[in-house]
Amino acid sequence: MVAVPKKRISRKKKLALVLSGGGTKAAAFHIGVAYALRESGFEFLQGLKSDQNQIEPHSKMIQTYIGSSGGSFIATVLAAGYSLENISASFLNQVSPEGSQFFPRPLPRLQYSKMFKIRPEIAKEQVSQFATVRNIMGSLIDGRFPSLLQLKWLKMTGIFSTAGLEQFIREEVIPSNRFDDYRPELFIVSTKLNDSQKVVFGKNAYSPPPHDPRCEYQTHARVSDAVAASASLPVVYAPYTIPDENGRPHYYIDGEIRETLSTHIAVDSGADLVFTSYTHQPYRFVKEIGSLTGLGLPAIVIQSIYILIEQKINSTYESYRSKKAAMNEVYRYCKDAGLGDEQSEKILSILEKELNQSRDLDIIPIHPSSSDTRTFLAEHFTLNPRKLSEIVKAGFKAGMSNLSKYEFED
Repeated sequence: MVAVPKKRISRKKKLALVLSGGGTKAAAFHIGVAYALRESGFEFLQGLKSDQNQIEPHSKMIQTYIGSSGGSFIATVLAAGYSLENISASFLNQVSPEGSQFFPRPLPRLQYSKMFKIRPEIAKEQVSQFATVRNIMGSLIDGRFPSLLQLKWLKMTGIFSTAGLEQFIREEVIPSNRFDDYRPELFIVSTKLNDSQKVVFGKNAYSPPPHDPRCEYQTHARVSDAVAASASLPVVYAPYTIPDENGRPHYYIDGEIRETLSTHIAVDSGADLVFTSYTHQPYRFVKEIGSLTGLGLPAIVIQSIYILIEQKINSTYESYRSKKAAMNEVYRYCKDAGLGDEQSEKILSILEKELNQSRDLDIIPIHPSSSDTRTFLAEHFTLNPRKLSEIVKAGFKAGMSNLSKYEFED
């Protein structure tokens, strides 16, 4: 078998890591990917600006973290300064080692009581549930079809609240709740419920990207609030409220409703090498598992969602690839036509501006293989150490497999 040559990645100025949502399943996968990045020679810029013994950024150091939903938590703890050993010990319920040199403090164990805090309103809403169901059945028997929108149980905004997650992050996890206090760039993605606008919380505000004028950067929110907003998955969690700079409340939901991977944020920040980590890999038939119809409705629903997400992700990568190919073709034409370097550079600069993409940009996706049925079938909100350990291993395996296809210049 002929070996496939590695793709050479030139020396880069700025590296970014984009972490998708997907509950604790995605978070555990991201931990494994981070281990793979470290094993491949990459480092992580971490900690507060005030930290002592700081390591200066270099060409193989990730300086920007972008997270949505479950990925927002991992992005936050990496930026805060926790070592990978510290993070994995928290997820796998192991004895936490000493923290990294930047943040010497064990990361507390994430618990269901902090992930799934039942909203106080639910207790009151549940009182009328039996009566509501009885009325529905009576109406149907009598031939009357009540409007579903009038049913009280459908008016609940969510069973759980991410308020417990916000409190956990604020009180037990991060050394500062201000984005601006951290050395690396940390961006948390969420979505405004009432006007469909994508909101990116962080310390730097960039102009709305041309491809999505409905994207807005905000710098006033606290880190813990941003993570709680980004993790507010509809139905499971109620929308999370964050006041704007004028004190007006706005409701936020999951950060990946509009876009699954926010690679454009990395581009906006000036990154020219972007690693993306996600678990949304649809099932491909394998004989050992058979048809998903044999696994019931949950597997079918997950497959349907993953197929939809895969299309969005593929569209993003196809856009990146086509822009890069167009710029390479223009550059080749300029050379063949005998244009001078100055003219060629000017033409390519115009293309970069209009396409909102640097010709030096490289994006490396890391995701489970289509044959990894165990990760596909894994629970999205499990805190079982054994199950999470398997997902961490899957993330590491996927990371090493994908990164081995490239040769990175120092």
